[in-house]
Amino acid sequence: MTLFRKSRSKGDLQQEFHTTVRFLDDSEPIQLPFTKETLGQFVLDKVCDTLNLVEKDYFGLRFVDAEKQRHWLDPTKTVYKQLKGVSPCVLCFRVKFYPEDPMKLHEEITRYYLFLQLRRDLHHGRLLCSPQDANLLAAYIIQSEVGDYDPQDHPPGYVAEFKMLPGQNIQQEQQIHDLHKTLVGQVPAEAEANFLKKAASLDTYGVDPHKVKDQKGNQMYLGVTHQGIMTFHGSRRTQIYKWSQIKKLAFEGKTFIAHVNMNEDKEQSHSKKKHQPIGYKCLTVAACKYLWRCAVEQQFFFTLQSSFHTPKVRSGGSLFSRGSKFRFSGRCQNEAYLASEDIKRKEPDFQRTCSLPNFARKSDSRIHMRNSANLSISEENAVDVPQSTAEVVPSPKVTSPVSATEDTIVAEEMTQVKSSNVEAWRPDTFKQNGGIPIIVTTEVGDTSRDDSSLPYNPDNTVYDQDDEDDKIAKSLEEQVIELEKEFQQMQEQNHVENVAEGSVKPTTQSNLETAPKDTKTVETKKGHCSCGKIFAFTFFSLFLTLTVSACVVMFSDIDHPVMNEARAHLTFLEPTRDFILDKYHELVNKL
Repeated sequence: MTLFRKSRSKGDLQQEFHTTVRFLDDSEPIQLPFTKETLGQFVLDKVCDTLNLVEKDYFGLRFVDAEKQRHWLDPTKTVYKQLKGVSPCVLCFRVKFYPEDPMKLHEEITRYYLFLQLRRDLHHGRLLCSPQDANLLAAYIIQSEVGDYDPQDHPPGYVAEFKMLPGQNIQQEQQIHDLHKTLVGQVPAEAEANFLKKAASLDTYGVDPHKVKDQKGNQMYLGVTHQGIMTFHGSRRTQIYKWSQIKKLAFEGKTFIAHVNMNEDKEQSHSKKKHQPIGYKCLTVAACKYLWRCAVEQQFFFTLQSSFHTPKVRSGGSLFSRGSKFRFSGRCQNEAYLASEDIKRKEPDFQRTCSLPNFARKSDSRIHMRNSANLSISEENAVDVPQSTAEVVPSPKVTSPVSATEDTIVAEEMTQVKSSNVEAWRPDTFKQNGGIPIIVTTEVGDTSRDDSSLPYNPDNTVYDQDDEDDKIAKSLEEQVIELEKEFQQMQEQNHVENVAEGSVKPTTQSNLETAPKDTKTVETKKGHCSCGKIFAFTFFSLFLTLTVSACVVMFSDIDHPVMNEARAHLTFLEPTRDFILDKYHELVNKL
């Protein structure tokens, strides 16, 4: 195999590339350098170090390729191979695994970034809930950002400045305003903790929607969470398959398949379990593979007790393809919880950013304006909070949080589905039957429902695609072209300087080693010998060697046990030998 391997120079491996990393609070992005050998885990560790995050098992970096397909950066593979062809070269820091119990996160800074992610989910329609719950969550957000309600600081209509809910209207804003008045005394950490508790109790907590079609061709979404796999028609949850029911996950082409045991309920443990494969068709093969990897990774993270011996899974294979393989890397949730309990460092100071500078907190604010690094979040009621020097710093942005490209894709996709089914999920729309809901559907156009009890539907939020960060960020191909141009300019400058000085040196081996090389030129010279020519030359050499060896054995008169044994095995060549000898003697006689 080494005969066909393309050699790479040391300088080629040390070429430096850059990627832009965006954060959950929409603060100033950073540029991170990497080489062709840099692994994804190294970049993730760098980002977490920048944020001073220790509990980093729940986070990841996500990017969108040229086909608008989302991907999580694989920590075990090189960044260069994963981002090749991605333009602009942008990574988004996001929550990858939503913990089953957010209150088990040890540090307040970790809970704060989870809060930012859920605030983004609420804004983009991924955290679906009833209007009452949505208004309460929005009130917690405002309490965290601006503190207690004050008529002097918060004039009428101040809630409208915060874009927290999809399709936000005046009636909702008034209800949020009324709820905000009731949250007097809650410090930011307490308001965020109450937000996390409420969000974690919702059925759509941690749902990352995947656009699919069922067996009848109906448009729907799959959501993968800590509970299992959920299905949504429009904004109505129709099914939930818990991880204990799912025995195998696979995909074939565009079809995602979950092998489910239908009777997994404890009350029916004596009944016969019905094994049933359930398939969903994705838009593309890449989307199906992404869904399969996400589902397998989520299942391992939330179900494994230890990641010491993680199984390797493979799926998607066919007659002409080996399929895709995946091995879970990192720690599982159980190990992450145990590691959090061993954190001994002092709670780090960090700055909360306000999405609206007009309502930023003042540095001399009272107790409800302060951070609460030592707040006991396990208690339901508020507790006394010690003084902290950290203060909320306003962000330079004036608008509400603007998502990256991967968020706009989800918002646009979910908008297309709501027109297909206007029924929203309600707790009374299904009954449990052995862990599997019996769906009670409502026909489209039915006016007997009370629309006030329905949760809001995600709208089509328009975002500015011409973001300054996109203009700054470049793809790997563009960076390679720039590096090649720099090498060429360096060669031309060196050549001009040598000619001007009259000291042009002849090309020697030492000069070639020290001179900068053009990547394409080197690869072209090394690629003159193609694989086909090498194979033909090898085959011809082997054939010639065997032919010469056979002639030596058959025509020599050497009396040796080895030669005699070889002649005994080559008796089928004796007619050929006799024919050649006869022709040789005839030619000699004529001469």
